[in-house]
Amino acid sequence: MMKHKLLLLILSFFFPILLTGQPDTTLTYTPVGPEDFLTLIRFQENAVLIDVRLPFEYRKGHIENSINIPIKLSPKKFIRKVEQFPKERVLLLYCESDVRSISAARRLYNAGYKKIYILEGGIIAWKRKLLPLYRKKSVKTNQ
Repeated sequence: MMKHKLLLLILSFFFPILLTGQPDTTLTYTPVGPEDFLTLIRFQENAVLIDVRLPFEYRKGHIENSINIPIKLSPKKFIRKVEQFPKERVLLLYCESDVRSISAARRLYNAGYKKIYILEGGIIAWKRKLLPLYRKKSVKTNQ
């Protein structure tokens, strides 16, 4: 009985320590609201602004100076298009709601990018804050 109590005491002490050693998947990207995202766009030097929506969505309205690289491309093709930018660059990702940007962030993190921010709530949240969208032709990346 004493051995069981001692074992329980030891486990109760070390179990939380073991749990904190697990990788935290939330560290793959940083979600930011529209105002903070706009601040990053304006003041983060060498940041790459990527719209991961489909081209027709991009043409309907996108954030100025963004590059359209759809997440719907094959995983290899998507990564290949982003790899034109060095892994040290800050990536600012957005989509319609943030579901696709989260998926893109995870892919890019696994490909070696570590400075990734996503627009929390996507273009929907951006529009709610009455921030500007542009409707000009998409900026094409190297095919």
